[in-house]
Amino acid sequence: MGEMSTMRPLNRQSPKAKAGASGASGASGASGAQSRMNLAFPLRALVERINVNDDPAWAACMSPDIIRAERAERSARETAREIPREIPREIPTREELPRLLGARSSILEVPAEHQTSVGCCGHLQLTGRVWELSQDAKGCRDVQRAIEEAADDVTRSRLVTELAGHVLDAMRCPHANHVLQKCITCSRPHDCQFIVDEIMACHGFAELAARHKFGCRIIQRLVEQCPQQVEGMASAILSDVSSIARHPYGNYVLQNLLEHGNPSQRGRLAEELRLNVAPICQARFDAIDFIHSTKLSHEDTMSLAKAIVQEDGLLTFMAHARHGHAAVRLILQALDGPNRAKARDLLCAELPSLKVSRYGRVVAGWIEAEGRKAGAFLREALSLGAVVQVV
Repeated sequence: MGEMSTMRPLNRQSPKAKAGASGASGASGASGAQSRMNLAFPLRALVERINVNDDPAWAACMSPDIIRAERAERSARETAREIPREIPREIPTREELPRLLGARSSILEVPAEHQTSVGCCGHLQLTGRVWELSQDAKGCRDVQRAIEEAADDVTRSRLVTELAGHVLDAMRCPHANHVLQKCITCSRPHDCQFIVDEIMACHGFAELAARHKFGCRIIQRLVEQCPQQVEGMASAILSDVSSIARHPYGNYVLQNLLEHGNPSQRGRLAEELRLNVAPICQARFDAIDFIHSTKLSHEDTMSLAKAIVQEDGLLTFMAHARHGHAAVRLILQALDGPNRAKARDLLCAELPSLKVSRYGRVVAGWIEAEGRKAGAFLREALSLGAVVQVV
């Protein structure tokens, strides 16, 4: 026990040896730091604890090389703290920020308490820049808000007329088309006359716009908000119904015209649909939506249904089609008398092929269900007649 109590930790250094080790720390700092990185994680954790105090009691158990490396690294960190940092460059002013950041809008985010109504002064920030900002995702929202919240019609008209000369480009732009729609819905009809004029000035552009992803929206807004000003535009569109009706975007323009057009326009559209019913119903998308639309008058709907039944093989084709089979049921509902009987006979003759078709089997189910109802009604009528005869 006496010998154990007098045991010293390994690698115990005398004060003189410590002083020597401290003097040589600068020479071996780099190699010591590298050797520390190669240590196992538990040993590295102990080494990091040395930074807390200069010389913990258990530091004497560590290797002298590790101790020297840690002291050299600590000394370098302390020296770095004493070096003054570089004076930062002058912070840019609020006026410089949009230019430095490449922003297209000069409308900066400000605290809510300092914001003012767009209707009061927002147009001042947009004046002369409406077309530029309308082509940007954020800028187009700023312009729309300014148009919607303008203080009066005169202020709104000043903003709207800045798009003059850019209507055709705006109709093709994914951002500016929203601004153009906002102009039409918020402005007085005569303030939007330049939009109609620029569209009609380019021969054939109205028909092209009706088939365009963004242009079709502008045509629809004009039909809704400026009905008297777009009669020439509607006439141009109605002259190309067969092509527009078979287009996925043009289809929506015709449906909109059925809803918001005047009686003369709706009647002409129904007649064009009847004359071109075969190519329209054979389109591969849902081009027949407007054929069975409730916006058509009963007479126009029946006229279209008769035209479909009279076209050789068209009703059967629609019964097999993804976008046509739903219209078959509505056609049967619109017809009556001999025309309805003819339609049912055409479908019944194709029942075997309809039953093996994905969409045809739905139509076959309707036909068979109607047959069962008719059979039950006939049996009930016959039984009632027999009872009456017995009585």
